[in-house]
Amino acid sequence: MSPRAYVLSFLSLTIAGFTLIAALGLAVDGYGVFGTRLISEARFPSNLRLLKHGDRITKAIEIAQRQGDRILILGDSRTQHGIDPDAPALDGVKGYNAALAAATLAEQLVALDYTLAHEPSIKRIVWGLSFEAFPYPIPTQTDFADSAFAGHSVAHGLLRHLFAFDRALASWKALLQARHKVRAPMKRNGVVTYSGDPVQGPLVAKYFEGELAGTSRNLQGPMSTEEIAKAEASFSAKLRELKAKGIDVDLVIVPVHVWRLEFLRLIDVEPQSDAWKRWLASTVATLGNAPGTGQTRIFDFARPHPFVEQPVYGPLPPGERRYYLETSHFYPWLGDKILAKVFGKVDEEDDSPPFGCQVDASNVERDIATANADLGSWEATHPADVAKVKQLIGR
Repeated sequence: MSPRAYVLSFLSLTIAGFTLIAALGLAVDGYGVFGTRLISEARFPSNLRLLKHGDRITKAIEIAQRQGDRILILGDSRTQHGIDPDAPALDGVKGYNAALAAATLAEQLVALDYTLAHEPSIKRIVWGLSFEAFPYPIPTQTDFADSAFAGHSVAHGLLRHLFAFDRALASWKALLQARHKVRAPMKRNGVVTYSGDPVQGPLVAKYFEGELAGTSRNLQGPMSTEEIAKAEASFSAKLRELKAKGIDVDLVIVPVHVWRLEFLRLIDVEPQSDAWKRWLASTVATLGNAPGTGQTRIFDFARPHPFVEQPVYGPLPPGERRYYLETSHFYPWLGDKILAKVFGKVDEEDDSPPFGCQVDASNVERDIATANADLGSWEATHPADVAKVKQLIGR
């Protein structure tokens, strides 16, 4: 074979290979970004997509493609797992969950600006806040730097969906699963979805123990006061900007399991979290004098409650579903209760004792005091759980 023929053959095979890879990606369209999925609805529902842990590339494409959203949901992985825009409390108003796994406030601000630039119809934001994720820079271990959030084009992201090895491999696996049904753990409205009943039995304890022990390796004590102050300044400026634009903001301090509340107390982060809640209340109070028609409210769910105190080792109360995957992440059916409170759709018979409370400058001290006292009461009646948390975090 002559050199020229060899080169032409090589080029032909290369083009054919890339064509097959592209055809696979378009036919499967596992992440729902091309609108070309050929797998039947019964085997791969059109409202679902595959989940990649980093998720920035796909979510930036989704946001750029969507139209008509009026509600935006922001936050980290807790919000991404637990707050569903299809919840009954939204009454069918179209919304999108732009929360990102491991997203700090700095990255949430970027996602917010990007979304508002693409979707000017948004009139309300539900912002899931986690103090643990508040005062840090944008994480580097995700695909943020390769996404449109970081300035890349949407076309760049689409090409990665066709030709990147991990996306091509995911498309191939989805094609193989389609003989039965594709396991797609995310809805195309941005929230993680769960089929069937949540994990029960000994595996629950394994998840709780492993997750909390792993967290304690990264968070061992109070956070940097300088970083907290820097994040607070950025957040305050953004809230003023949103108010001036006439956008309503519901700040939702998301719930965590009581084991995690105990963990934060044991490593002395609880006082910082309490001070942060006071700062939020004070900041929202000062917004009253700022220009604009947007309304800003705070709801605190990071406090003891029977939903938060579900046993890890013992049986659940009769008729109750498990609300937590582990100490950090809650299921969407608990998120539905959060949204019912925020949107004023609570069934009073179902809300006793009340789950979460609206906080402002007039009641923030009472909110903090009762939350701390309730955790103390739980400690007194659950010494074995307290001992277990201490063991897991090495205290």
